[in-house]
Amino acid sequence: MATAQESPETITPESLPSLPHRAVLKRSEGEVLTRSAREITVAFVRNTKFHGLKYIFARDRSRIRRIFWFLAFCSCVGLLSTWSWNRLHYLLSYPAFTKIHMVWAHSMAFPAVTFCNQNLLRASQLTKVDLYHSGYWLDLLHQNHSVNERSLAILRDGRRLSLLSLLDFGHYAPPPNFHMNTTEMYDRLGHQLEDMLLECKFQGENCTYKNFTPIYTRYGKCYTFNSGKDGNPLLTTLKGGTGNGLEIMLDIQQDEYLPVWGETDETSYEAGIKVQIHSQDEPPFIDQLGFGVAPGFQTFVSCQQQLVLNSHPLVHTFAAPTMLSSARNPTLSL
Repeated sequence: MATAQESPETITPESLPSLPHRAVLKRSEGEVLTRSAREITVAFVRNTKFHGLKYIFARDRSRIRRIFWFLAFCSCVGLLSTWSWNRLHYLLSYPAFTKIHMVWAHSMAFPAVTFCNQNLLRASQLTKVDLYHSGYWLDLLHQNHSVNERSLAILRDGRRLSLLSLLDFGHYAPPPNFHMNTTEMYDRLGHQLEDMLLECKFQGENCTYKNFTPIYTRYGKCYTFNSGKDGNPLLTTLKGGTGNGLEIMLDIQQDEYLPVWGETDETSYEAGIKVQIHSQDEPPFIDQLGFGVAPGFQTFVSCQQQLVLNSHPLVHTFAAPTMLSSARNPTLSL
């Protein structure tokens, strides 16, 4: 049985349409694509759920009605855009609301009170080893360990002679493998509270140097009252006013002050004490936030506690203290 097979048609250049015919075909295809896109657009407009849009392009509607729908559509889009931008601008402004609520507390924790002597080290307690390693930044020696005569010239004769004997390093050999511990040096050479504290009262009751906690800052050895770190519970107060807070009288031991000719990070022209009132939760930044109390004056300090509640943990702050001074005894009352 014979099977008939069709031979494939061979395409030759002669079988293709001429160039004018090709141009007509391309133009016809473009018209078909254009009509298809138009038809798709018309179908979308007529069937969309976008309210009002289909009435704008409805040919069975009058021109006035279509214009009305067009104006209504544009107005709605304009209002939507305006209010969207308004809300976005409001959101990007990060608005915050502050609510003030006053609560009368029956008692509140007394703040921590930190004070430092303006003098870093006591001149009478300096040793030869101390002066050899720290005499330059104390402004007593030059870099070659020669005596700074300008600094010693303002001292009394007795103190100047004792320092001159310690500052003679002509035949001095420093201890081998000597390591300076700054904390130990501040603790040993700094002003001791048992020597400075002349009188202390809290709410009319006597207090001693044992009620203060040593702390080390840029000013050397400082002391904090009611720190909460000495194992004792925090002291509280019922009301403000003189006699209901802390009253201390100090001897700043100005005869122990080192001579200063240039104010640096370690030396200061001032005499007296530096005080900061803060909460027990924050360390004292007494060199930045503290205030000075001059010798020979009685200073009264009042402060207010502020509690700030936000999305972060509770923050305790104390407002800037208000001070009143009178030229009486060197005392501080809180």
